[in-house]
Amino acid sequence: MTFWALLILILLLAALVAYLGDRVAKWAGKRHYRLFGLRPRQTATLVAVLTGVGIALFSYLGFLLVFREAREVILEAQAIRAERDQLRRERQVLLEAKTAMEAEASRTLAELNVLREERKDLSRALEQANQVRKRLEEEAKALASQVQALGRERATLEAERQALSQLLEERNRALSERTRELKALESRLRALQQAAERAEGEKARLLAERKRLQEEVLGALARLEEARRQRQALAEEVEALKASLGKAREELRQTEERVRNLLVQAEVLQGERGQLAQSLVRLSQGLYLGEVRLGAEEGREALERVADRRALLQGFRGVELLDAPQGPGLAVLEGAGYREGRLLVRVRFYPERKAFAAGEVLAARTFRLSTQARNQEALEGLGEAVRQRLLQAGYAPEYAIFPSPEELARGLALLQGKRGVVRVGVVAAKELWITERPLLSFQLLGGPPGPEVPVPTRQIP
Repeated sequence: MTFWALLILILLLAALVAYLGDRVAKWAGKRHYRLFGLRPRQTATLVAVLTGVGIALFSYLGFLLVFREAREVILEAQAIRAERDQLRRERQVLLEAKTAMEAEASRTLAELNVLREERKDLSRALEQANQVRKRLEEEAKALASQVQALGRERATLEAERQALSQLLEERNRALSERTRELKALESRLRALQQAAERAEGEKARLLAERKRLQEEVLGALARLEEARRQRQALAEEVEALKASLGKAREELRQTEERVRNLLVQAEVLQGERGQLAQSLVRLSQGLYLGEVRLGAEEGREALERVADRRALLQGFRGVELLDAPQGPGLAVLEGAGYREGRLLVRVRFYPERKAFAAGEVLAARTFRLSTQARNQEALEGLGEAVRQRLLQAGYAPEYAIFPSPEELARGLALLQGKRGVVRVGVVAAKELWITERPLLSFQLLGGPPGPEVPVPTRQIP
């Protein structure tokens, strides 16, 4: 089995353990089982842990049943180690036998060399004896021719010849014995060489067998080491799963705490929502959305379009018009309530008509000039009379505003350098229509005194 296949198997096993543990824990938690007096949550955790342990155990047994090599390596590791030690001892004995046989062969070769040297010496002695025999035979022939002359020396020479013959026979016997010994040594040497060759063959066979056994032992050790690494990885994975389980428990506790806090916050927000809805209803009452000038053919659609755009800018979802007048005229939009996220809009309608002609005096007042504060007070009072006149004429309150700070400043500037009693009026600068903002200004007027100043006034150029 390859490393990647084993890795994929371990990953699938881990995923299966996690999935089944989660499903079993949820199943036990939903049924509120209680084991050993534990609470349902703790019982669900115990059931998930026992499920993971059972799945891991069955997976390990299935792994041993399916993968025969791994089972043999794990179950026969002790026998393999014993066999490896026995092979190492046999290898040591064979090495010692080889050393002894090599020493014996060296000694035998040394003896063989010595015997070969002795054989050479004997061969040289035999050659010398043959030479001596040939020479003696020649001398014997010479002496035979002189036998008559040397009769008296014949016995002596005969005795010497016999002695030499005896010596030669002894030498021949010794040479024969030496030759037989040499042949025995050569046969023994051949036997030793054959034994050495057989020992070399046996040595080669034992070396091949040792190499094969070493490879098998290395393979077994590698498989054993792989099994140990897998066991270590599984142990680390179990520790990681335990840590993850503890972390998940802590996160679950924190999540429950956050859920409780969120429920409390939801209740608070619900109350605040009710208060905000009430505040929104109060704020929507009288909310000013501006005015719209309607043409002769314009009505609800134009008002809804403008009101919806301005309500969206205020944060509402839309508007609902309570009434929809038809133009021409000025429509003032203001809030009238709040319903389901939509702003209720009331429309104040002012029909288009001319209120004052150009140059018409809307209000006038005669007073004696004094300090700037009193002069400003008199002008503001005149402005209040103008506002009342505009409201009576039918102007919208948003348009019936006079004087503005700029007009007030221009009126005070108009009184600069003047003395005595003056008559000041507010004059229309152009024709005033209900649907337009009035264009008014302060002007000095001549004429008789008014009810404010009961003395004659001089003519104002």
